[in-house]
Amino acid sequence: MHNFWLAEILLALAAALVANQYWVIDREHSRPPALLIVAALVCLSLAAGVGAYRYGIDPGITQLHRVLSQLSAYVTFPLIGLGLLWRRLGLPKARGKRAPAYGVLVLVVGSALIVAEAGSLPPRLVGSLFSALGLTLWLLVAVWELIFPRSLRRPLALILISGALLVILAGAVVGTDATRVLGVARMNWFHLCLAAGALALLCARPIFICGRSESE
Repeated sequence: MHNFWLAEILLALAAALVANQYWVIDREHSRPPALLIVAALVCLSLAAGVGAYRYGIDPGITQLHRVLSQLSAYVTFPLIGLGLLWRRLGLPKARGKRAPAYGVLVLVVGSALIVAEAGSLPPRLVGSLFSALGLTLWLLVAVWELIFPRSLRRPLALILISGALLVILAGAVVGTDATRVLGVARMNWFHLCLAAGALALLCARPIFICGRSESE
């Protein structure tokens, strides 16, 4: 299996680590938009964890892994992009309430599933379109902070930009087949790029921490 399980475990751990950091941000600073990042990365971590189990222990859960991976394609990057943009704009003021964040989560998941189930577009294309939208928002916020810094120092903004570009590289160039590049399967490069992109989100924490609490 080209050790696919190992790269999946690394991705699952990286996503879980970053999700935990954003969970702490919401608990300690009352930042509901951080919950969108948490939901996005929990979904990604779950898909990667099941993938590690599939490739390392039981190929019988292939269908479950595919379903979770497709769900992650629908929601992970749109939620990340929306969370970053929401906090960067500071709108709407939620006064510490988490209902708006949960509403955005439901809308993103529901709209993706409705479009996919409508049958007018293949599910893979739906996932690609939603991911492209989320990554565009991610890049927009990162470039915005680079040019007009408010919460991030420029080195952090550059790392945040690099994270989005790595994810784009993974999907657009690397792919998920079993051929090798520099002796490593493309599938492993794909998951390593996603892991690096997830870790780059740690650099966006000041966007969520700086400024007044939304509960004030």
